[in-house]
Amino acid sequence: MRSSAASVVLCSLFAFAALLGPRPAAAAEQHVLYDLLVDGSLVGTRDVTIKYLQRPSGERHVLESYTELSLGGVRLESRCSGLSTPTSAQFSSATERAGERSSVAAKELPQGGWQLTVATGTKQIERTEANVRASTLDLMDPSRVAVLDASGPFGLVIAETGDVVMGTLSPAESSSVNVGGQKVPTSRYTLSGDSGSARFYVTSEGLLVRSEVSWMGLSVVGTLRELPEARDYGAVETIDGLGARVKEGEL
Repeated sequence: MRSSAASVVLCSLFAFAALLGPRPAAAAEQHVLYDLLVDGSLVGTRDVTIKYLQRPSGERHVLESYTELSLGGVRLESRCSGLSTPTSAQFSSATERAGERSSVAAKELPQGGWQLTVATGTKQIERTEANVRASTLDLMDPSRVAVLDASGPFGLVIAETGDVVMGTLSPAESSSVNVGGQKVPTSRYTLSGDSGSARFYVTSEGLLVRSEVSWMGLSVVGTLRELPEARDYGAVETIDGLGARVKEGEL
């Protein structure tokens, strides 16, 4: 009787596992480091970590970015945190520039555009930017960088400051970037506006390897120092693996 009950339980476990299919791996991480240059001279770095979280509603990405640079004797430090889901994105940042502190909180709206809250000292401004499509933090997120594929009017939020760059996004052009001595094929996207242009170089896997953006009154070039290791999806649990842990004597 005991053996029969155990068999029923084991069969039920196998059937349940078969319905679920292979279980997703635990969270994986990728780490990338960008050198920031102005006129060919190194002025700072941007350190980015991406965490991949498995959820029933779809994969979520958590981004952490730390930027430090010095321009014209002015030092800037900024920390940004972002979250993206299959349907939306949001971020917050805290920045210290020449001893002055500011913060930005932003989220993508369901109807399109972004809601921004920018605080400097005791002053706080809330505004809606209907034409904004993404933030600079989004462009470092492999699941979000696809927003660049839709050419036309385009608004981009600078995550560290809350400034918005407006212009027209051109269709992608084939290009390449030298990363750690290796020539990497990329798609180059150009955003042109009244205040100048910005360019973004992205691999077929959605990795941003180079950016050229007007920031703090200068054109800042961010170049990936070296390619990260391929994303680790971990071991996949099989049905046999699940059943092997269930012993008949323990039922």
